[in-house]
Amino acid sequence: MEYSIFKECIMEALKERFGDESKIEYREVLKNNGVKLDGLVVRFNDSLISPTVYVNDYYDSFIGGAEINEIADNIERLIKENSIKEDFDADRLILFENVKDRIVFKLINYDRNKELLKTVPHKKYLDLAIVYYISVKEDIFESASILINNSHLKLWNKTKEEIHEIAVSNSPNIMKPDLKSMNQTLREIMCRNEMDEDEEEEFEDCSMYVLSNKKKQFGASVILYENLMKDFSDRIKSDVWIIPSSVHEVIMIPSKYVDSASGLDEMICEVNATQVPLTDILSDHAYKYSRAEKCISF
Repeated sequence: MEYSIFKECIMEALKERFGDESKIEYREVLKNNGVKLDGLVVRFNDSLISPTVYVNDYYDSFIGGAEINEIADNIERLIKENSIKEDFDADRLILFENVKDRIVFKLINYDRNKELLKTVPHKKYLDLAIVYYISVKEDIFESASILINNSHLKLWNKTKEEIHEIAVSNSPNIMKPDLKSMNQTLREIMCRNEMDEDEEEEFEDCSMYVLSNKKKQFGASVILYENLMKDFSDRIKSDVWIIPSSVHEVIMIPSKYVDSASGLDEMICEVNATQVPLTDILSDHAYKYSRAEKCISF
């Protein structure tokens, strides 16, 4: 079965499940790094906000042997679990006064996102771009974000410079930095059920560190927090190589442990090509923080 037919079968199966109470349609959604996905949108009672399920990965499941009804059941469950209450005030996610304290920033690749950057306020940083989003409160959705686009600025009567200043102020408080040695990170992964999430481990001197934020969401942007890289490099008394493992985290290596920058770049390209989802790739090369110059370069 071709993908286009698969999409229609899924839509018909969901129409049977939700009936006339809903409006179901597909929308092409432009994601990070130019990836375009087919978002299945289900609206209830003309709601302004509705859950979106991307069906592209489900087609892979179908090719792998999953039945249409099985897939439709999974999508129905996801939509019901993530639907908002009927009395929800959509203005909470539209009006500036309601979201200004939740505006933060993230880093994406500049060249890979030229189409997206035409529609969103941004600031170029090296070969990357700083873009802005609303980190939605957990009492509304468990984990959600809304990318701020040019229409938001027009609605709010704000400039991108004003949004940038707000995001720079908010980000370290909302998306708190999380710095661990690689050993600490591995222990956390292997002993996740045994560790106290609030327990702070002592700083370890080692050859490799992982930097993200507490939410592990768009954590690569933490490298831009004021004085963070300076304080870290002063602590280890070294320049630092920054490996962009994804948009969600970076790996930091004291310069004394790196023989060749080209070797780092080759490793990054290989990992990006084989291990990192396309939408999560940040860059194909390493960056370096200079302790003397107090800046990042590439």
